[in-house]
Formats: sequence, structure tokens, C-alpha cells
Amino acid sequence: MWYNLRGYRKKLIYMSTDLMEMRVAVVTHDPNTNRPVLILKNEEAGKILPIWIGPYEAYAIMMAIEGVEPTRPQTHDLIKSLLAALEAHVVRVVVHDLADNTFYARIFVEAPDGLIEVDARPSDAIAVALRTDSPIYVAREIIENNGADAQADKAGGDELEELLENLTPDDFEFDKPS
Repeated sequence: MWYNLRGYRKKLIYMSTDLMEMRVAVVTHDPNTNRPVLILKNEEAGKILPIWIGPYEAYAIMMAIEGVEPTRPQTHDLIKSLLAALEAHVVRVVVHDLADNTFYARIFVEAPDGLIEVDARPSDAIAVALRTDSPIYVAREIIENNGADAQADKAGGDELEELLENLTPDDFEFDKPS
């Protein structure tokens, strides 16, 4: 599949078979690192993927999950408004890489001139996806190498809670393919 990016033809590198659709399961607190953790989940595959994020992004994501409308637009609300004003919309968000304990994401935006791919932190991309009701995808390789089994969640949550308490960012590294 090809798409037009400001006059340049570019191969679409994120094919649906390489991606797994995820949803935000919860934003929680990691007592080991004292940082918020965003848990993405795919029910069908029975996988979860924790992503450590900053407190401001955690707050923005929780506001979107709860449907809280701020009195003044926050950054992610502003992005949504800008996209609407430009007659563009988010097609999907893709967490596509993990290197040196850092996740990388892209926001795919359909604009009047074609599809635009924007680099973003996963936490920001997911906050925008939640506000625009856009799907969230993760590269299958990241989930296969770094995801955890979500069966603990179905067993009542105690095992999942124990798993989360024992996870650290160092548990989620893999060598970047060459």
C-alpha cells in the first residue's frame, strides 16, 4: 500500500498483520519506580503491555477515559481542535518501536492532501487517540517480546497486581531489528 505524503510516495510500513489493536485497560501507579503505568490490553490475544509514562500524561489519559471536559483546552484537546479546524482526523495511533527502554509511536492523520505520519511519544499519541475515538495499535513484535499474559486479569486481578508490582522498565527491552 502506498500513500501520498506532501507530494512524495512512501511505502506504508505498518501493515495490519504486523500490528495488534489494543485498548487502554488502566492507568495505575508503579510503587517500585513511583511512576504512572499505562496498561494496554488486547482481549482476543490475552496480552497486556505496560508503558511507564509521566504524571501529566497519566492525568490527561485518565481525564479522557473518565470523559472529563476541562474548563480550558489542555494540549491534547488543542490538538483535537486543530485537526478539526484543518479538516483532518486521526486514522490510528501506532506504538511501533521500543529501544533503550523508550517506546516510540506515530499518529496517522488523514488530511485533505493525504495521509500524514507524525512522530509522538506513546502517552501523547494515546491521549490524542482517546479524545478522537481512534484505534490504538502496537507492533506485534513488541507485544510478543515484551507483553505479559493477561490471564491474571481474568482470574480476579490479584495475579495481575502482583505482576505489575514486580515489573520494572528494564523488563521490557529487546534488540532493535536491523
